[in-house]
Amino acid sequence: MTSYGRSPRRSLAVVALAGVLASQSVLLTSSVALAQATDAKTALAAGDKAARAKDWAAALAQYEAANKAQPSAEALEGVANARYQAKQDAEAYAAYDEYLKTYGAKVAKPKKTAAEARLKELDGRTGTLSVSVSEAGAQISVDDKPVGTTPLAAPLRLAVGPHRVRIAKDGFTPVDQVPNVVAGVAAKVDVKLEALSSKGKLVVKEKTGRPIRVLVDGVDMGDAPWRGELEAGQHEVSGRGPAAAAAPEKVTIERAKTHEVELVASSTVAPLKITTSDGKGLVYLDDKLVGEGSFAADVPAGTHKLRVTREGYDPYEEEVVLVEKQPRSVAVTLKLAATIDTRAVKAEDRGLEGIYGGFGLLGTLLPGGLGSSIQRECERNPKPPGLTSCSGEGGSTGAGLNGFLGYHWDPIGVELFLGAHYDQAKIQRDWTQADVGLGIGRDPARTEEFTIRRVGGYAAFRLRLTLQTKRVRFVVPVGVGLSYRTMLLERRVTLASDPAVKGGYLPDSQSYLAPVLSLDPGVQFRLTDTTSVGAGLSIMLESPNPFGSIPTTPIDNTQRLGPNTLTTSPYELARDAQIYVGPYIGMMFGP
Repeated sequence: MTSYGRSPRRSLAVVALAGVLASQSVLLTSSVALAQATDAKTALAAGDKAARAKDWAAALAQYEAANKAQPSAEALEGVANARYQAKQDAEAYAAYDEYLKTYGAKVAKPKKTAAEARLKELDGRTGTLSVSVSEAGAQISVDDKPVGTTPLAAPLRLAVGPHRVRIAKDGFTPVDQVPNVVAGVAAKVDVKLEALSSKGKLVVKEKTGRPIRVLVDGVDMGDAPWRGELEAGQHEVSGRGPAAAAAPEKVTIERAKTHEVELVASSTVAPLKITTSDGKGLVYLDDKLVGEGSFAADVPAGTHKLRVTREGYDPYEEEVVLVEKQPRSVAVTLKLAATIDTRAVKAEDRGLEGIYGGFGLLGTLLPGGLGSSIQRECERNPKPPGLTSCSGEGGSTGAGLNGFLGYHWDPIGVELFLGAHYDQAKIQRDWTQADVGLGIGRDPARTEEFTIRRVGGYAAFRLRLTLQTKRVRFVVPVGVGLSYRTMLLERRVTLASDPAVKGGYLPDSQSYLAPVLSLDPGVQFRLTDTTSVGAGLSIMLESPNPFGSIPTTPIDNTQRLGPNTLTTSPYELARDAQIYVGPYIGMMFGP
């Protein structure tokens, strides 16, 4: 006895896979459309109930939900009426206007007339506001609610009274205006946005009141106190007078901000020059950064604290005593740090937390078969009268693809699992001439070849346990969900006494919905921290019995085999537990 499925045709697998993808797409599209229609109907009913109770806030929320799920004249009319009753005049005007433009030609005349009357009434309680802005792409908000970006497609419809209008765009100074909207009058706001300056402000004062000139980056800017604008960035500020000088300071100017510096001028100065041996290192004088690698300037006479630092070197510190008008030069040689931590940095283990996803390809066997009535007749003991032998016995083979997306908290993840699958089984039965007792004559001796094809998809919510080493991950995903499958039967019959006489039978397809249990233990090899390839064993269990949707073909009394009548009873294509087992390969990305 030979078993079908151990040598499936390669071309059939290609056709089957294309069918899986097409069927899955149609199934998902139909399911989404049905769910949206159901949600819209439920929300619409809830909105009507809230409207009868005059709970306009709840009614508005339900009508908007219904219109979002499935746009309709009833939902949009409900939105408009709820906003009208809630005194949201501008929003109600927009809703009635959209209702008439979209559905005015289709709705009943009384509804259209009522909407037009409301629209006319609201026109007298609202006005329009045109906003013209010199820059495109500016964000416009009215009463702290965003209404769009410039240029606006049409004037804004607003309730009568004052409104706060704000126009903002990156790189420009925001503008606020408060126009007053009058019923039946077209108000207008014209705004020219001013670009933000790339400069900041600097204020320089001398602490003791001595007269000095302010120097910025070596340029004489004028007498202290001095105020002016500078390009954002770092600058050097110092002071110099006829008998006094202020040590230079490094300042950082930020765009659109004001920075203040207070210089201290000394009546006596001395030239000071500081250099490092290799021209590197940060030079600090009295804890103020004055240069990098070198420094030269007139400094007030007296004692000053010199410090030079550089990463990887011991800091250099010295007290420098300056005498009026006597030049002083200091040469600094930095020494490598006495101790350097050369311990290897331990790599941080990457935690299993974050979004992940992946896909897989699988092959399947149904070792227990489909449980079809054709298979069960072959397994009966004794066999039905006239049935002499069977081959194939209902075992099925197939292939599929799946994908998953979830979020992981070490070591457990929660994921949505989707897949598509195709499988088929073949059974051959040999009959002698027999009377089947249905009153239509004796069936001739014959050979029947059955092919049962099945295509469909499934969805499940699963938990994923992940344990990992540096290179290997062990994963055990398990979960429950639903599957939807369509089955097609093909029967070919050959007359035993004359092989040239053949018959065929191809009834309509049969579908079923079933609960499904998914378990995919496997091993993954990590290519990178977030990418791995793996293989494992796919186990899936489902049954059409719980929902009472056993796929069954109808009885057909029109079948003949040449000159002979041929009984064609109803065939159950699948029953009881359907256990799919097979290997899979795939990839996983993240966390």
